[in-house]
Amino acid sequence: MKDETKKIENPGVLQSLPFEYWETCDARQGGVIASINEKGLRIQSVVDMYVGGELRIKVFFSPRYTFDEFTVLARIVRKDLCCEEGWESYEYELEFIGISQEDCMKLRNLLRIRQLRNIYS
Repeated sequence: MKDETKKIENPGVLQSLPFEYWETCDARQGGVIASINEKGLRIQSVVDMYVGGELRIKVFFSPRYTFDEFTVLARIVRKDLCCEEGWESYEYELEFIGISQEDCMKLRNLLRIRQLRNIYS
């Protein structure tokens, strides 16, 4: 059986940001972002989801001393099982398939800020 999934090129900046996601309005879950770029993200979650599924994702971040968020529609393109210190989770690669212009600007600013922090750390 041929693996039809694809890896997101250029994993982007390591984030470790919290997020929530949902498939329906009343079933929200959460997880942690491992990396993010302008095309997609890699997440860890304890929920088992299927490749090809679509999620609405809200990412929470703090650009300085304020709190902000952006929302994207993403498709799961890859899934791996992760076993760490006695508990299982899943790592997913997602590609963005919908983002507003305003949220796209927030994402770009977040990536720019994180890259600058990495350079000067």
